[in-house]
Amino acid sequence: MNIKERDIKQKKTVRKLLYAVAGMFAFSFALVPFYTLFCKVTGLNGKVDLTPSSHIISRHAANLLQSEERWITVEFDVTHNQNMPLEFEPQHKKLVVRPGVTNATSYYAKNPTNRTMTIQAIPSITPGTAARYLKKIECFCFQRQTLKPGESANMPIKFVLDSDMPKDIPRFTLSYTLFELKT
Repeated sequence: MNIKERDIKQKKTVRKLLYAVAGMFAFSFALVPFYTLFCKVTGLNGKVDLTPSSHIISRHAANLLQSEERWITVEFDVTHNQNMPLEFEPQHKKLVVRPGVTNATSYYAKNPTNRTMTIQAIPSITPGTAARYLKKIECFCFQRQTLKPGESANMPIKFVLDSDMPKDIPRFTLSYTLFELKT
């Protein structure tokens, strides 16, 4: 193999490697929408609709009579991010609620550090099939929260369960994980 042939092969190899890198880069951006679509189709991972849902209340109020005898247990949980020094816990470990009725609770957070922290709460529901029936009207997870050193806060959540929630889901867990946003 002469020098010219070797140079041509090296250029082909470099070109293939650059295409591979570009493909991996493009795939990393496409992964988020693919994952969202996958969660939406399968109901896995309990990905929650973060759109405020105040328009849902009147529709559910009309269905209230149908669900008066039906009760669903909503358990509230916290998944601690290992690097998060924040104190974070639900006001109630669980609520027993009726579909179609507006419910409210909160989470307590305290910043024990000597620096201001900006955080974002990421919700998850188990089982994931219950996620589509939880409609949040107000939630601290809709926006970033900032806590000054030593500051504590009650972070509210107001929600309604869709009256169409299947009867084979008598309980579910709503969990939040907090992540610090570097500013």
